[in-house]
Amino acid sequence: MARFEELQMKIAESAKNYLEIYNMQVLIEQFTLDRESKFFISLPNIEPPFPLSAIVSFIYDAFQTGMTLYEDSATEDAADIDTSIELEFLIKLPVMEGYPDIEALLEEISEMFPDTEPILITKEIFPGDELIKEYEISYAYNIEPEDIVDNELLNEMFEELRGILGLIYKRTVNYIDTAWYKEEEE
Repeated sequence: MARFEELQMKIAESAKNYLEIYNMQVLIEQFTLDRESKFFISLPNIEPPFPLSAIVSFIYDAFQTGMTLYEDSATEDAADIDTSIELEFLIKLPVMEGYPDIEALLEEISEMFPDTEPILITKEIFPGDELIKEYEISYAYNIEPEDIVDNELLNEMFEELRGILGLIYKRTVNYIDTAWYKEEEE
């Protein structure tokens, strides 16, 4: 099983081949020592503030962290325990005006990238008199420990993510509410 830091570096290397990483966070839970890594990613040709972005994350629980430290002394009992890693992808769609059918966009993504099995998440925000909806698309891959450091597999995932982000940007670029992002710059 790959160490947490090794997996972080492999993900960063693969992501940089296809996309732009503009932020990275590592969170360590104080009592359990579970570790979570998050990569904030966007298409390379989009300027900040990024109206379209994705968060790629994974968690190592305390047992998995311990397994990477004591792999040589692991017992046969430990072989029965699931040490797979779930790599989660969360795509944050831009704030849009007048985009008619987000469900149609989700269906198009499902058809073009059937392995992702995407889920649409809708958030309603009341910043003033008008209701604003924010949309996110989520999908995940469960990866076996021996496959997690496979460069080819990670490259395929990030090439797929680039394809999804490119499709979304192409379909939504004319509907992005630029006023929303200009307010954030001030």
